[in-house]
Amino acid sequence: MTEKAKYIISVIFIAFIGIFGILFWVLPQSDFSPKEKRYLQSFPHVSLDTLTDGSFETKFENYINDHMVMRDTFMGINSYSNLLMLNNGSDGVYRCSDGYLINKPAKNSRLNLNLSVTEDFKKKTGIDTTLMIVPSTGFILEDKLPYIHEDYNDDSYLNTIKSRCNQSGMSFIDLRNTFSNSKNTVQIFYRTDHHWTTEGAYLAYEELCKNWNIKPKDKRAFSVEEHKDFYGTTYNTSALWLNCADTLEIWNNRSNKSTCEITSGGSTAKYSTMYFRQQLEGADKYSVFLNGNNPVTTIKNSDNKGKGKLLVIKDSFSHCLAPFLSENFEQITLVDMRYYKRSVSEEICQKTKYDKVLVCMGMDNFLEDKDFGFLE
Repeated sequence: MTEKAKYIISVIFIAFIGIFGILFWVLPQSDFSPKEKRYLQSFPHVSLDTLTDGSFETKFENYINDHMVMRDTFMGINSYSNLLMLNNGSDGVYRCSDGYLINKPAKNSRLNLNLSVTEDFKKKTGIDTTLMIVPSTGFILEDKLPYIHEDYNDDSYLNTIKSRCNQSGMSFIDLRNTFSNSKNTVQIFYRTDHHWTTEGAYLAYEELCKNWNIKPKDKRAFSVEEHKDFYGTTYNTSALWLNCADTLEIWNNRSNKSTCEITSGGSTAKYSTMYFRQQLEGADKYSVFLNGNNPVTTIKNSDNKGKGKLLVIKDSFSHCLAPFLSENFEQITLVDMRYYKRSVSEEICQKTKYDKVLVCMGMDNFLEDKDFGFLE
């Protein structure tokens, strides 16, 4: 390479860095990333403490990364480059057939501990307790996975859960056969999100009713609203921006007049609906169900007087399941222990007499949840 060519390359490189540096400070910066569905790092506070303990340096680096010019474009280029280099799953998400983006399997770090806490909770409260742990997408849709992938050990985990439930007198809802037998005719999981679809939740609702010996609400009672252009968590994580969107469905029984109370930040707000359609205009459309993640949500159906009260220990899989459950119970209280940091057995079960407890979570969360100790 000639000296002139080296000079030209150096000038181009310096100009590139300079232009991007200027644009970084001149262009307006957003606090929230719609594609990643998260708040971006703000400019860190400068003080003697933050400068000496290293926190300023860490947060400033995150600030630069989060607000880099054309960040979404470069993230997409990186993700598709990884695919070209046969590094599928580099961001924790596999690009699969039929447009599915599926999380890599979670690690079993707390399964036995969380089962023990659940068993102790059942003994302490004496309430009839049922576990319904949703198999992972990659386990049910193994035929969609890339040729090279990590193993999904749901069979082993669910067999352990089933055995422990049998030993402790808890009920276990095994969705493996139901989902495996239906996966070719029903879209059980979203293509761009880790949650089950509303129809997948209805299949689980039917299995739950069968176990509890109650009659599920017939599918024909629900009108189906379709909302297109739904992009979920696996889409956001993968940065595979060319993936096609999903269709999110709301199954609404207009004769169900259930009300919803949401407790968060020490206050409770009451609503006349379980569906928060304003969320469909935002970045997180899945929050249309129960207004997203909150510590405590209570659903009351005045038409079901005397039909019992249900306590659900949940993650966000329960959000589109809850409206179905409201067809069969007078009251449903949903507690998310990622946000509720007090004893469920003492603070909630002492105030209300519940007829049943349902632990309903996705496999990934149940394997790794560190907040289950708050059950007791």
